[in-house]
Amino acid sequence: MVMVKQTIQIYARLRPTKKPAALYSLAEDSENPVLEFVIPHDAADGFINNKRESFKFKFQQIFDQGAKQEEIFENIAKPVAEK
Repeated sequence: MVMVKQTIQIYARLRPTKKPAALYSLAEDSENPVLEFVIPHDAADGFINNKRESFKFKFQQIFDQGAKQEEIFENIAKPVAEK
């Protein structure tokens, strides 16, 4: 049996929600797409607030809220099943 070294592929799928908890944006950073969540400071936390407002994550591919199940399958599952 031959072992092939391959990196783990990380994907993100954004699902629509009734109440969005945070704002997000999608951007390209070098070769990988970046998903950024922006969570504004809450005034109830006081004047001095050291909480982060922005969280960035890199993925091989990001599927936005309009992505269909077939698109997810074609891009992720099908290539794995064909190996």
